[in-house]
Amino acid sequence: MENEKTIAKGRDNKMEKQLSVRYTEDEINLGEYYAIIRANWWKILLVSMAVGLVTLIVMSQRPNIYQATAVVTPAIDERRQNPVSGRLASLIDVGGPSNVEDLETLFNSNDLSVQVFKKYNLWPIILGDQIDSATGKIRIDWVDRLLGKVSKQPGDWDAIRTSKNCLTVSSNKKAGTVSVTFESQSAEGSANAVKYYLDEGKTRLQEEALDRAVKNKKFIEEQIGRTVDALTRERLYLLYGQEIEREMMARNREQFGFRLIEAPRVPDRKFKPKTGQSTILSIILSIFVGFVFFIVRGKTREKEYPKSDATSVS
Repeated sequence: MENEKTIAKGRDNKMEKQLSVRYTEDEINLGEYYAIIRANWWKILLVSMAVGLVTLIVMSQRPNIYQATAVVTPAIDERRQNPVSGRLASLIDVGGPSNVEDLETLFNSNDLSVQVFKKYNLWPIILGDQIDSATGKIRIDWVDRLLGKVSKQPGDWDAIRTSKNCLTVSSNKKAGTVSVTFESQSAEGSANAVKYYLDEGKTRLQEEALDRAVKNKKFIEEQIGRTVDALTRERLYLLYGQEIEREMMARNREQFGFRLIEAPRVPDRKFKPKTGQSTILSIILSIFVGFVFFIVRGKTREKEYPKSDATSVS
């Protein structure tokens, strides 16, 4: 009986020792970490300064990008459809005022981007010295020549791909506004590009409305000629008058399609690259990585050489 008690007591002591050792291993010793960092702080500082210097040089070599923004809101249509002619109006496309979703879709349209790039030649604004002003072709460097590439004039797909990177269209449905933003290497060019998109967008809405009104008028005229009933003819004349009114409103370019809330201004400072911010961020990140690296390396060497002092590891 006494042997069993002795064995059980020995077992308990052994378990207590194992738990104590395990607890000691799991315990974080901040003093050891501080000693490792103190022994290697100058290495961390030198590497961080080198990373910051490289980041500063790289960011300084990148071209400055300027951003211009305009804010528009859909035009308000104060006209009301005559309930008497509602059933007849369903036979034709009467159109209507544009809304936020329509404007956002319009300015994001690939066709609109191609039209703007072709009409106003935005390539010198976007590419700068990369475009040959004499030939209008994109200059290629010696690396592209070795790869067999040849200089060419930018096409429609080039305009579409470029617009995806330079043009940003966002909507605020709560406020009922649409923001059109363009980025390029030229401050004045960015503001002009936004104006070009607004002008071509309004032109497109105007042309579509005029074309729709002309077709609707022609359709209504044909129906009036075929209709004998006096009441139906009167309703058709009402519809015809509405189409004339829509045509007149479409010709009022300033108030048609959308209203300009905030005109694009020429930016007085670059939008990116943020050289100082990127440099500071890279230094902070490299310091953190340096801390982790030397701590992990010190703890690894301490496990490999348990008799050695971890603070002497360099």
